[in-house]
Amino acid sequence: MPELRMYCPQGRGVCPLYDSAGFVAGLQLALPVDEYESLAIKPEKKFVKWRAPAVDGEPSKEYWTITQYYVSEETLKAGAGPQAANGATLQDGGVWVTGLDGKLLKIPTSEADIKNTAFTKQNCVPNMGTHYYYNMTRDMKCEDLLPWFGLTNNGEMIGTGFIMFGKLAPQKPRHWFEIPPTREQAPEIVIPYAPPCLGEWGSSYGILSLHIYYINDPWNIRCK
Repeated sequence: MPELRMYCPQGRGVCPLYDSAGFVAGLQLALPVDEYESLAIKPEKKFVKWRAPAVDGEPSKEYWTITQYYVSEETLKAGAGPQAANGATLQDGGVWVTGLDGKLLKIPTSEADIKNTAFTKQNCVPNMGTHYYYNMTRDMKCEDLLPWFGLTNNGEMIGTGFIMFGKLAPQKPRHWFEIPPTREQAPEIVIPYAPPCLGEWGSSYGILSLHIYYINDPWNIRCK
């Protein structure tokens, strides 16, 4: 969305986007092209290539990027973006991510509304929340994995997550991405209705993931 401005910390791994009023309106994740190994799926099928300019001592570098938005294109064009006074990160009823068709896809903030989408309910994990993955069934083809999933608690979306096959060299000054300790068991623990290829590909090619929360205390999340 051209109306937004992006600011990146050193390393450029996680970059927030802001609207004209200075309120956070999105988040970009970036994997260095020369350090991300993706043997299962061609990166260009899931990511957008971005060459970051040289700035503040960091050289120009190419990244595979993926972005989520907290405001719709329609809301931005209408000049009715988030209001800092509200205090909530999600004020427009959802989070927008790029779908498998290349168009923006809305993940609703209400769990009841999520259940009416193609996102399927998976396991609740303490300190994380209940996971919802797009079209995640036993018959899903792993090349159709949507890199984004929703996280809910008490009927509301409290976070989202990123997941993709591949391996990434440790990043400096901070490695943002989670690497499951047992790639074979992770799908069984979190995604009980995953197709067999998810565990197989995770074991063979690796899995990267990241949880993004819109609440202050996700460590207090409990499963009922």
